[in-house]
Amino acid sequence: MNFKDQIQQIFGTTDIHELKQISRDADNYRCLNADMNNSIISEKKKNTGRKNSFTEEQLAHILALQDRGEKITDIARQYHVSRQTIYSQIKRAYNFSDDPDVKMRMNFMNHDDLCTTIDIDFRHEKIKIKNYTDQIIFRAFGVVTDPDWADFEYFLEERCFPRTRDHRKDILREMGLPFYDPLLIIEKTQGRMSDDHQWIMILKKEG
Repeated sequence: MNFKDQIQQIFGTTDIHELKQISRDADNYRCLNADMNNSIISEKKKNTGRKNSFTEEQLAHILALQDRGEKITDIARQYHVSRQTIYSQIKRAYNFSDDPDVKMRMNFMNHDDLCTTIDIDFRHEKIKIKNYTDQIIFRAFGVVTDPDWADFEYFLEERCFPRTRDHRKDILREMGLPFYDPLLIIEKTQGRMSDDHQWIMILKKEG
């Protein structure tokens, strides 16, 4: 079989114009197929990236819903992701700092909304905060943007019942606490007060 016959068998024609059209059609198909593949890869990357793109506000919101008793399935449905993604993001929320001395974070919340994060270094008595609201009244430290340890201690005590309250020993006994300690009290009460909707979510670093 000569070359011309081979072309006829493969392409069904030996006409030069028809062969050129077949070549153009093949190029168009390759380009279309490449575009489709790139689109699929891009969408996969987008979906994969989305799983790791939860903001601190979203992480805090997820934890708040969980604290309220919402099922993981329902939370996943709200965020249009799988349950496994929610579980992995909850785990990520507890790995909040690369600083080995920062072993606790407090999320100061208003309802289910994050207002301030407080990363705590008890060893050196230092804190680092970040505000997530422009409304001063909802921030943990109000207008103070670089609070010190004394500010932190004052903040904690403000979210507890007063040291001087009558029958405080009875209250502590009911809480199972041996003495008045604002941090221990907040771990029991979440710093909830009767006159507002703010509370403190405590995260302790895993490991």
